[in-house]
This record gives sequence, structure tokens and C-alpha cells, in this order.
Amino acid sequence: MAAAAASTPLMDQYGSVKARYPGHLILFRVGDFYETFGEDAKLLARELEVVLTARTADARGERVPMAGVPYHAVESYLGRLVGKGYKVALCDQVEDARFAKGLVRREVTRVVTPGTVIEDRILPGPEHNFLLALALRPDRPGGFAAVDVTTGELFTGAAGSAGAAPLLLAIAPFAPREVLVPAEASVGDAGLGRALRTEFPASRVEIAPPAAEPLLWPGPLAREEAGLSEAERESVGRLVAYLRSTQPRLLPFLERRPWGSGERRLRLDGKTLRHLEITRPMNPDEAATPTLISTWDETVTSPGRRTLAFWFRNPLADVPSIRARQEVVAGLVALGPELEALREPLRRVADLSRIATRLAGRRLRPPELGAVRSSLGAIAELVARYGGPDTEVGRAVGRLDPLPGLAGRLAAALPEELPATVEAGGLFRPGFREDLDGCAREAQAAEEALEALERTEAAASGIRSLKIGYNQVFGYYFEVTRPHLARVPPHFRRKQTLSGAERFTSDELTALEGRILGARERSSEVERELWERFLTELEEEIPRLHRLARAVGELDVLTAFARIARDRGYVRPEVDEGGELQIREGRHPVLDRTLGERYVPNDTELDRDGTRLLVLTGPNMSGKSTYMRQVGLLVVLAQVGAWVPARFARIGVVDALFTRMGFTDEIARGKSSFMVEMSEVSDILRGADARSLILLDEVGRGTSTFDGLALAWATLKEIHDRVGCRTLLATHYHQLTELVATLPGAANAHLAVRDDAGEVTFLHRLVPGSTDQSYGIHVARLAGLPPTLLKEAEQLLKRLEGESLPLATARRGRPPAPVRYTQAVLLAAEGPRTDGPEAQVLRSIAESDPERMTPLEALARIGEWRRRLAGAPGAPEGSK
Repeated sequence: MAAAAASTPLMDQYGSVKARYPGHLILFRVGDFYETFGEDAKLLARELEVVLTARTADARGERVPMAGVPYHAVESYLGRLVGKGYKVALCDQVEDARFAKGLVRREVTRVVTPGTVIEDRILPGPEHNFLLALALRPDRPGGFAAVDVTTGELFTGAAGSAGAAPLLLAIAPFAPREVLVPAEASVGDAGLGRALRTEFPASRVEIAPPAAEPLLWPGPLAREEAGLSEAERESVGRLVAYLRSTQPRLLPFLERRPWGSGERRLRLDGKTLRHLEITRPMNPDEAATPTLISTWDETVTSPGRRTLAFWFRNPLADVPSIRARQEVVAGLVALGPELEALREPLRRVADLSRIATRLAGRRLRPPELGAVRSSLGAIAELVARYGGPDTEVGRAVGRLDPLPGLAGRLAAALPEELPATVEAGGLFRPGFREDLDGCAREAQAAEEALEALERTEAAASGIRSLKIGYNQVFGYYFEVTRPHLARVPPHFRRKQTLSGAERFTSDELTALEGRILGARERSSEVERELWERFLTELEEEIPRLHRLARAVGELDVLTAFARIARDRGYVRPEVDEGGELQIREGRHPVLDRTLGERYVPNDTELDRDGTRLLVLTGPNMSGKSTYMRQVGLLVVLAQVGAWVPARFARIGVVDALFTRMGFTDEIARGKSSFMVEMSEVSDILRGADARSLILLDEVGRGTSTFDGLALAWATLKEIHDRVGCRTLLATHYHQLTELVATLPGAANAHLAVRDDAGEVTFLHRLVPGSTDQSYGIHVARLAGLPPTLLKEAEQLLKRLEGESLPLATARRGRPPAPVRYTQAVLLAAEGPRTDGPEAQVLRSIAESDPERMTPLEALARIGEWRRRLAGAPGAPEGSK
């Protein structure tokens, strides 16, 4: 067998880099392009829609696919790749090609992944960008660590029980962009949401040793190690090891932050966040759907937007901390028109956290230091005017440190207008450093000599249009147009010919060029060294800038809450440790903004020690799901410290909010919609306790009617008897309302409808008691179903209503009243014989699924049942 042909040196170099960075897309600098080869080239061409070409790969002339992007535009392409979930390694030329002996040396200078990106042009927005690491335990709760490297914040936590599922529920509020998963653990991708999964073996984890030994972890993390569980320490160790290979300069500036006040927070799992549409629409295809954050975001800073999203995903469950936020909001509301004057300086504050992180990672652009200088001036103005120890507002503003030392250093060093790049020069104010000023004076003197030479040569030659120009290829030159070529002095030497002019040089011009370029090069070298030294000195300010940015974000959110409360007439909810959930004339926080006065307010009355469970019935489209979401969102708002759209609200603090809404399947995981529904109910029953709030919509509707009714009945009883928490349960199984009479802590309510001779009006008003009408045909008419279909459905409905057996009513000894067809009829405990026609019909009814029948199939099945019953002993004469 013939030996494989040797690869070209360039391809060998590329292959060695690719082997060191498995799973990464390698962008390989070749001249003015970043190139990719082989499968990477095909991927790049497909994802970025760039041209796919080929180049010679070996001595036999074999061709390998190649695609690339211009080096000067790489940032925009990086953003698109990272946004699609790819990890990218940039391999740059690290020596000048002019002086290289053989192949230019190349090294990976930068690794960019969804969870470690810090460049503002690549980040998806101002919200947190979490990288998260998991540590699983087979027999005890696992742990996690979440870091946002762009802000220096690190959070740790543990699952409620052993296994992967509880851990994935615990990390949902962080919405990570990238998750480090133990390579040896079994964790499904479905639980990671949109995050990129990165497998990270235990052999690479850096776990901090006992305190007596030198700590591997850097900076503040080393001081925090003692308070972490074993699983949390492993998770942090996994993060540290990963960041050491991707963003090592950022490690000293990470700081562990408390997750909620005193680690107490309102738990929201991923499904609850999705069902309540807190930060994203429930249907990802409907991006324009308003969410809680889109309608409540009146922040004016990037840290404020980031803080708002984090608070909404992680509400408090600590009453003193909630009340402390409320006090500040109350003080801000009391400012009246002055509130806008307070917010005005905040509008001039940049994203200090991310600028500080880019300073640490040396991805800083010079104008960003100018933005820090301006921001500190705005903060100093704000603190001077509103800060003070006497009021809640004064104390909140006073927590902003304007960092006067840093502000002074920036003012002394930086010019008023900073260049866009370091290479452009002009980074420092004249007078800041004498050696830099000397280089500038030397370059200026040479420039003045150049101007004098131009004037002298123009006068001596009589060529008044003679000009001195410059380009990077030919350097400095005299340019003479063709009509004046006869006057060119003899000491000019031809350098370039153009269509309408000639370019020349001279000994004096060459000497001046050397002076100018030498002075510029020396100035550039001195300035770059001075800039790097200046940035290194500023690194000590990074932790203070991170803390200042967090304080700015919190004040921004509280002022936004105050503005919303004042402008919309919202009230301060009473939050306490009690078991009540009492809301008077509550309104949906999102729809109140979009619908205004058209939205119908409703009351809520739940109490752990009284009526804690409310069963909601009512027609389709009457507003049951909206009402439940309203209650959940009002609790979230109350526990982040906001005021709420209601006339009055008292919220006994909730420690976990669970929802089961919508009708989805997970085909890729082999789960039907009913299996998904039952899994969600199972998670809720395992995780809820007496201080939870549960919102259940249509439990049991994904299977046959009788199975679904039985499961809904048992679920209702389990929540009432064992869990004992405040619960709203919406259903079309109207027989569930009969169970309520047997439960002391439960009650019925329904959303009212006006039916005026078939003209149905949804009133959206919650009233006590139950209803047994669904008005499904009316909703179908609104949806535009054909009139012939609707007419047939109405006829079938009348026949079914007339033939329904009121067994539950008859069993109680009351005369059977006309019963409308709902979705199920409870079977009497004392039924007919098990071997006769009646038993056969009842078994057939139980096995039937009317939701999956066509009207014709339903009529045929009913006819069969009638024929069977007609032959039964004692059958009424009219049935034969």
C-alpha cells in the first residue's frame, strides 16, 4: 500500500492546532484572512454564507476545502458564530513574516465561546451571560456554579435532591449560554435549554485543597472556598479550570455573590419561567409577544436592564429584604416630578462592569475609558445632589461610590477625544509623560520641515501645484502633473508614473521621511508601552467598578419601579410571613399595559389556614389561564420589591412557584404531550411544600376522558391533603367541582359569561361557584370553522346532552335533572351487573376517546350503544 503523501507545512501547522482544540472552529490567520480548512471550512461557508474554495493539501496535489473571512471584519463574524453556539479559537501569526525563517510561527491567541465572550460587539445584549458548571452525585444532591465573566459575578447552589433532574431545575433561573457537564455523567441536552453543552472531564477539574495547602483558586474565590459544599467546590473547580484555558486574565476578578438575600429566594423552575412569560414568550416563534420584562423595562442603563432580568428570574423570599426595596421605591415615588431629575444622570452611565472586564481581558477600546470617566462624573453629580444618610433614597444613592481617585487619574491622563483604536495613537493628554511628549515634538518638527520643503521646491521650480503626498507603498513623494513635467528639477528622481502625473523623490525628502517615520515608530512604541502600563495600574480598580455597576443597576431598577408605580397608579403590596394571598381588583401586569382600561380586574383570596385551593371552571376563552398567570406574576412582582397593579394586595411570602400550563410534546425525547404533562405534575408534587404557590391548568386533558378525570381528581386531593399550599386549578372536568364540597380547604369559582339567546359574551369576571358550560362551539365559530360543521356539531351536542346519564345525581336520590354534556360523567359506585349489556356499554364508554373521534364516528358509536341497551332486560319501551 502506498504511503500517504506528506502534508504541506501550513496544513501540518493547522492540524496540530486543531488537535489541541477539539470541538473548536479554528480561524487560522493567513495574510489578510482568517482561513479554515476541511470540515471547518464547509461549516464556515454554510453558517456564514461565504465562498467555499480549496487549496493544495499535500505533495500529490490533493485539494482540501478552504473558506475564510477578512481579518479586519472578524469581530462581526465571531458574533454570528458564537450566537449560533460555536466555540472558536483564533490562531494568529506571532512573528513578522518578513523576518520569519521558513513558516511563520502561529499560536492560539484567543478562545471565544458562548459562555466566555466579553466583547460588546459579540454579546447578545446587556443581560447576564452565564457560564455554568455542574457536579452530579448519584446518592445525594448535586451542585452547580454559575459565572458571568462580563460582570465578575459567581453564584453557587445545590439541588433539592439527588439526580440530574433536580439540578437542572435549580439552574433554570440563570438561563446559561454554556454549561460544563461532567464527561462521565449522563445529562440530557433537553434540560439545558438553549445552552451549549461542553463536556469537561473530572480529571481537569481544579478543586481547592484544604486551607493549610496553597490554594489553586485565584483572588476572592480562594477566600470563599471554606463555605462551599463538596459539590459546589467541584463545580467552581470545573469553572476555574475551563476559564484558565479560555479567559485566564479574568480569574482574579471573580467574586462569589449571594443568591437571594440570605440565600432565600422564590424558586422558579424553567417551566414556570416559560409559562409565565417572564423574560421570553412561551412560544419561541412569537418573538413579538409582550413579556413581563418587555413591558416593565423602564431602566435607563445596561446594568439596570441586567439587574431587572435577574431579579425577575430570582425574586426574593426574605421579607425584610423585600420591604427594604419597597421603602426605597416609596421614597422615590414621593419625589414626584423630581424623580425624573434623579434619573437623568443615570442615563449617562455606561456599562461599567463590562468595561472593567474588558480592561482585565485586554479587549478594551480607548473610548471606553472615556466612557468610564464620563460615567464617574455623572455618578458624582447624582451623589452630591441626592445622597445622604437621612432618607431611604439618600442612603440608596449614597451606596454609589463615584471613585474620585480613579476619576482623577483618568482626567489627568486622557485627552478629551480618544482615538477609536490603540494603533491610531493620541491616547494620552499632552504633558502626561515627558518621554512621549519628546517623541511628539520630534515628529512635529519633522512634519514642519516637510511643509517647508514643499514650499521651497514649489518656489524654486516654479511649479505652484507641486505637492508632497504619502502612501504606504511608496512612502513620501513629490507629485507633478503632466503639463509641468518640463520644469522638474534635476535632483528629483522618478518614483511612480500615473495617467495624469509623475511622482518623484529626492535625497532631502528621503531623509525627512526617515526622520518622520522613525519619530512616529518611537512614539508608537512608547505610547503602547505606556498604555499597557496604565491599564495594569487601573486593574486594581476593577473590583470597585464591578461593585459600583451593581449599585447603579439596583438603583436604576428601583427608580424604574417608582416611575411605573407613579404613572400607572400601582399600590405597595403588604408582604409578610403569613399564609394569605389577598388581592383586590388585581390586574395582569402585562395586559394592564397593553389593554389599559379594557382589562377586567379580579380579586384573589387564598389562605393556607382557610380556603387555600380554588377550582376554576368556565368556558374556553373566558380567561382562566390569564387569571392564573396574573396571580403568579403579581406574586413575582411583590417579591422583587415592585408595586403591583391592584387596589390592595397582601402577599404571604411564597418560597416556590410552580405552573403547569399549555399543551406541548417532546418528540425528540420520546415524550407525548400527556407524558410531558404528567412529568410536570410529578415535579410539582415532589417539589412543593406548604409555602408554595401552584397554578395548574387542565390537568389530565391529554388522555382519555375518564383517565384524565381520575388523575385530576387524585391530584387535587393530593395537593389539598398532603401539600397544603395555596393553589389555583383550572379545569373543564366539571365533576371536580363536586369534590370541592368534601374538602374543607377548597372552593369553586368560575369566569362569568352572559348567554343572551345564543349570543355569548365573555365577561372575564371571577365569581363564586361553578359552571358546567364550556361554549366550545361558540369558540369554534369565532375561530372560523365552516357553518355546516358547526351546525352538525350543535345537533350532535343536543343529542349527547339529551342522552347523558345523570348517574351521580340519581345515586344521591334526587330526581334526575336535564344534564348538559361536559367532558365526562362520573360513574356511580354502585353500577349495574358486570356481565350484562349495560356493563358492556359502560366499558365501551370508558374505552372511548371522544376528543379523537369525528362527529360521524361518535354518532355510529352512540347508535351501537343504543342497540345494545335496547335488548337489555327492563329497557324502556321507547328505546326499542
